[in-house]
Amino acid sequence: METPDPEGDRRRVDDLDARLKAARGKVEKPRQNSDQSGMSHRQTGVAYRVLADMIAGLLVGGVLGYWVGRWLDWAPYALVTGLVLGFAAGANNAWRAIRAYSDEAAKEVAKAGDDEGRRQP
Repeated sequence: METPDPEGDRRRVDDLDARLKAARGKVEKPRQNSDQSGMSHRQTGVAYRVLADMIAGLLVGGVLGYWVGRWLDWAPYALVTGLVLGFAAGANNAWRAIRAYSDEAAKEVAKAGDDEGRRQP
């Protein structure tokens, strides 16, 4: 049986560690730039709000239509009317969110343009 060589094992581990560090140093780390992704966090937030508004409108309209249909015995008509009204309400809320984001983005672009104009001689 072979006698263990702790110094040789330690050298191999140190050599492996040095090669790993050298290899990790060569790999370029990904940049955390929002320009590369194409969407800012605010745009993503507006997209999720639009999705939530549409789903909530349909759900609330459907539940209210179903409830009114059961209460007044207007079974399919109240449900369909509730779904249509819920869709319209969700679309209206989504449109308002998109319009508000668009107005803010236009103001930021105009402000950035004014700042650029002041810097140039």
